Amino acid sequence: MAIEPKKIQNRLVSLLIIVALIVGVWVVYQDVSKKDSTENPFEYSVEKFARTDSADICYSEIESVDLGDKQLTAIAAGSGGKLYVTGENALTVLENKQVILSSALPVTPGCIAVDINGDIYTGLTDHVGVYSKDGTLLSMWKTISENSIITSIAVGENDVFVADAGQRVVLRFDKSGELIRRIGEKDESRDIPGFVIPSPYFDVALDGDGFLWAVNPGRHLLQNFTFDGDLRAFWGNPSFHLSGFAGCCNPTHFAILSDGSFVTSEKGIPRVKVFDAAGQFLCVVAGPEQFEKDTVGLDVAADESGQVFVLDPKRNKVRVFRRKETT
Repeated sequence: MAIEPKKIQNRLVSLLIIVALIVGVWVVYQDVSKKDSTENPFEYSVEKFARTDSADICYSEIESVDLGDKQLTAIAAGSGGKLYVTGENALTVLENKQVILSSALPVTPGCIAVDINGDIYTGLTDHVGVYSKDGTLLSMWKTISENSIITSIAVGENDVFVADAGQRVVLRFDKSGELIRRIGEKDESRDIPGFVIPSPYFDVALDGDGFLWAVNPGRHLLQNFTFDGDLRAFWGNPSFHLSGFAGCCNPTHFAILSDGSFVTSEKGIPRVKVFDAAGQFLCVVAGPEQFEKDTVGLDVAADESGQVFVLDPKRNKVRVFRRKETT
């Protein structure tokens, strides 16, 4: 019995498809068999991002201050060129890079801020301790909550803002320690997405116009709030490239320069960068090759002259960076 031409055509097409599949499998097998069996073809390497093009670096490290074995935790810049550094059960004040005060503390602060009067606010896990400029204890605030983890403090003329990573909220207090408002909690009616904080890095600062900025590390954003908790603006994006923030939760710390630009630091790929007031990447202060592997906790501060101070916990040093002169 004769086979219809159409059936012959269909069988040829099927045969060609089978041959093509066999050839494809054979090619893939040959390609894989040539590689080391321990190699992961799906592994994403970030090695190339650990190197910084010199053209992107606009700061130079001019000096560093070695503070011994204090296991440094936080840094803040005050008026008159003073730097305030916390370490293991210790508060150190520097002036012109020289130690002018070293005071023992009952616990190790996780963060520090200084007001215009020179009063020093320290985050002591779940409460705030306030010290005078000579290291004398002025007040010890009550415990916020059993879940609180204070990671940052920003102090204004009349207000104190506390970043609580445990509760995932910024708390606004008056200077006597009375709670005024909770800021940044999820509120769809006000278009506030809420903070995503996978690890205890949650930073806040006040800008020159008196507005509050807070990192939303899990969303790779910096968010701008009014003191009443309204979300005004935000910027940032997840990216391994210099224009964004990599990893699960970055940036970890930031400071605001006098011109309104931002200095940010990251973990995972440890680097310090500068963004303009609108969040556009400008340049690098220090790249990953300038830090030891697995460096985390790069707290940053800046003085009136624009110098950037980076707390390097791996080396127990305060590292000082100055912007390069350009023509």
